[in-house]
Amino acid sequence: MKRAGMAILAILWAAPCLAAPAPSDPPEATVERVRAIAARAKLIEEIAGMAAVDQAMRTAMLEATSKLPPDQRDTILKPAGALIVAQDRLHAERLKAIIAAQGWPKISETSERTSAAAVTLVNHASFDLAFQRQVLALIEPLAVQREARPEDYARLYDRLATVDKRPQRYGTQGTTCKDGKYAIPTDLEAPEGLEARRAAVGLQPMAEYLAALDKMYGTCASPPVAP
Repeated sequence: MKRAGMAILAILWAAPCLAAPAPSDPPEATVERVRAIAARAKLIEEIAGMAAVDQAMRTAMLEATSKLPPDQRDTILKPAGALIVAQDRLHAERLKAIIAAQGWPKISETSERTSAAAVTLVNHASFDLAFQRQVLALIEPLAVQREARPEDYARLYDRLATVDKRPQRYGTQGTTCKDGKYAIPTDLEAPEGLEARRAAVGLQPMAEYLAALDKMYGTCASPPVAP
């Protein structure tokens, strides 16, 4: 499958609906958290809605293309991909407006799912590198504070690294294809430390990740750009 086509496909993001408060949090802290979430209800619903459309479109395309041999997938990828990119542009513009008005949707003020969904939308805005770089800078300190998921930061970091022709740090964006199976990418920063870096940000071991790609995308034919 061509890299351009694979860039359209996305692995479904998964996160708990809400980040549970620590057991030691006093009752008033929990009440304040609930109040903060209620105050951002429309924001949470809007981001969730955009993410649902994003994933539904990609899932529909993926379910069809994974059943086809690689040399026939473009019959779906090209027309469906164009529709997806058009929708991605609408989502990016709306998310820009949200960030400009309200800042990044922090986990403590929304939910893990909301924050992760927002990063997914940004990852799919590959036509707007300036926006992606802006968000990477925004969420880097938030990931340290657990106000954004470290694994989401890792995926966006790697995506921009591949654009900039730099080695990716976490191995989330590119793979090689060996005998029809997805294999470990070759453009890695310090490959010997890959598994430790992935574990540190909450990413699954590479073997599990590659097996998931095989199951999701089917037989590979050329190096893809992973979601």
